[in-house]
Amino acid sequence: MLILPAMTEPVLGYGAALVYGLIQGVAEFLPVSSSGHLAIAHLVGLGSLPEELELPFDVLLHAATLIAILVAFAPDIWRALRCGPRVWMILSIAVVPAGLVGLFGGDLVAAAGDSWWVMGLCYLFTATLLVTAERLSAARSDQTADLAQLTPRQALIVGLLQIPALLPGVSRSGSTIAGGLFGGLGPSLAVSVSFLVGLPLIAGAAAKDALDGGFAALLASVGFGPLTLAFVAALVSGLGAIVLLKLVVGQRRLVWFAGYCVLVAIACFVCEVAIDHSEPAASVAPTEIED
Repeated sequence: MLILPAMTEPVLGYGAALVYGLIQGVAEFLPVSSSGHLAIAHLVGLGSLPEELELPFDVLLHAATLIAILVAFAPDIWRALRCGPRVWMILSIAVVPAGLVGLFGGDLVAAAGDSWWVMGLCYLFTATLLVTAERLSAARSDQTADLAQLTPRQALIVGLLQIPALLPGVSRSGSTIAGGLFGGLGPSLAVSVSFLVGLPLIAGAAAKDALDGGFAALLASVGFGPLTLAFVAALVSGLGAIVLLKLVVGQRRLVWFAGYCVLVAIACFVCEVAIDHSEPAASVAPTEIED
C-alpha cells in the first residue's frame, strides 16, 4: 500500500507574508513603530516562522522600505547633494548617536521586544513625544524651511531622539520628526531630514544583519512566492505611507497617530496581564501537623 507523506504546514503562507509586508511598509514610515508591530506579530505567532529565520526575513522587509525611501525622497536626496558637503556633515551628526548605540547595544534592544510591558511603555512614550512636539512647533513662528539652513544643533536634537527609537514601540520616524520640530524645523523639512538621516541607519542595519546570513535557509523554508509578496507589499504600502505622512505632518495632525499609539499601548498591557493570569499558580506543598 502506498503511504503518502504527511502534509506539513508552511512556515509562512501567502496571507501571513502579505500581513508582514503591509506592517513593515506602513509602520516603518508612519509614526507607529514598525519594529514594535513586527515584534507583536512575532509574539502572537503570526505564521510559524522559526526564530532563526526572523532576522533575515526582517532584513528583507527593511530592504523594501529602503527602496521606498530612495524613490520617494529622491528630490530631497538630490537637493542635499547640491547643497554640498556642509549639509552632509551636519546630517552625519544625527546619525552617529543611534549608530553607536545600535552597534554596541543591539542585544539589549532586541530583548526589549520580548516584553509586553516594555513595548506598552514605549508606545506611550511615542504618543507623548508626538503630541508635545506638534504643540511646541505650532507655537513657534521662526521655523527653518530650507535644508541649506540646517544647523548642527538641530541635527544633534534629531540624532539624540533616534536613540530611544531603537526600542520596539518607539517610532523612528515619529521621534526624528519630533526632534526636527523641537529644533525649529518646519513640518515639511522635519519629514525630509527624518528620512535623510534614517537612510544610512536603515541601510547599515540591513547590511549588518545580512552579514549574519540565513537568506538561503529563509528561501528554502518559505519559498520564493511568499517572500516576493512580502517584499512587494512592503515597497508599495511604504510609498503610500510616505505620501500620507507628508499630508498629516503638513496639516499638523500627528495627534491622530498619538491616539493610535495609546491604543496599542493599552493592548500591550492587556496582553501582559492576560498572560500573567493564564499562568498556573504555583502549587503549595501541604504542611504536616504535628500531634
